[in-house]
Amino acid sequence: MKNKSYEYDVALSFAGENRAYVEEVANSLKNKGVKVFYDLFEEANLWGKNLYEYLSEIYQNKARYTVLFVSSFYNKKLWTNHERVSMQARAFQESREYILPARFDNTEIPGILKTIGYINLENKTPEELAVLIENKLKRDQTFFRNRWSKLSTMINPKPFIFTIKVVDEKKQLVTHAKVVLVANNSTYLEGYTDENGLAHFVIRTRKLYTVLIAHSEYPAVIFHSMNPKEDIKVTIEKSNNSGSVIINKLGQIPGISGKVEPILKPDKKLSLYADNIAIEDGKDQPSDFELNKAITLEDNGGNIMHLTFRFFQGRIALIDFYKDIK
Repeated sequence: MKNKSYEYDVALSFAGENRAYVEEVANSLKNKGVKVFYDLFEEANLWGKNLYEYLSEIYQNKARYTVLFVSSFYNKKLWTNHERVSMQARAFQESREYILPARFDNTEIPGILKTIGYINLENKTPEELAVLIENKLKRDQTFFRNRWSKLSTMINPKPFIFTIKVVDEKKQLVTHAKVVLVANNSTYLEGYTDENGLAHFVIRTRKLYTVLIAHSEYPAVIFHSMNPKEDIKVTIEKSNNSGSVIINKLGQIPGISGKVEPILKPDKKLSLYADNIAIEDGKDQPSDFELNKAITLEDNGGNIMHLTFRFFQGRIALIDFYKDIK
């Protein structure tokens, strides 16, 4: 399999209790241009799939390497053990290393011999581990050729039109959905779907984008590392009393008065200001929050809204909201 081209450069296998560390590794790898399989980057893609079969295919056939984050929690999880078995099936057939262990502790993992080289994470930051993974990949000539091929297509491309079509679960066109393309350097393009459910963008530089889609009557949609060379069609499903919104630095959430302003603090934590809105029953502002974890807001009219930030980069935030009905 030495010359095989893989969908992912590396797949990450970990227990949920270690997510905070692993997510930093995943984000760092993505920013370095590494194609990384990390579950939260694949939410839309995983939606509705037979995960038992799909994850087996990922960890056995679709990644150049897998990083197995060893911890006391790993052995206790059904899904991590399923991923491990798939990795080991691949490793058995390989003539080179495939499973790269990274240890939070000395837990023994079935099939992972003590003689296999590993990285001790006790004093290793997520960024340092990401650099090690990137260096490991650089030793693979196929990875180098694929990366150069991708980069070469990004040099002085001619402008072209990239189109996104948005429909609902009944195949009806979704109009007035906001669509934003965010590049790794935090520059962005934005638009809205028209009467045909289409949003068009003029692409003048060949970058990979994170695609964000929001609508006041539909949940948020996000696609990471999207290459705009081919148009895409997105299906979204309506949900009662909920919707989504994209804000640029400062914005309003439908159904609640006042405005919200997410910020990135010097300590790299996400925090929120809200104008004439109480956060979590009146916490001091700015109030820290985490991606993909709900927070509760209440305006001066007693309207209660639950927000979940799905994405935040530069000035752009993608937010799901759910309103309590009195």
